[in-house]
Amino acid sequence: MLKPVRLAGHVIRKRINVGSKSDHEAVVLVCTQGEFKLRRRGGRAFVDAALDPLVGNRIRASGIVSAGQFIVDAIEVTGDA
Repeated sequence: MLKPVRLAGHVIRKRINVGSKSDHEAVVLVCTQGEFKLRRRGGRAFVDAALDPLVGNRIRASGIVSAGQFIVDAIEVTGDA
């Protein structure tokens, strides 16, 4: 079982997995712990339009980190990036 974490940082849109079959633009959290593709628990794997409004903002979120993704349960916008 993965341990729940809380991360804070700013949200950007970035091309990830360049050159692979999974190459795509993603919503990414940039924080002191690294960069993680944001994904809502139960949300779509590649493109989740519900995350688009977060781009350009600072957030605090809780969830789990798995395979370079931050799968979030709760998100709080804390300001502009």
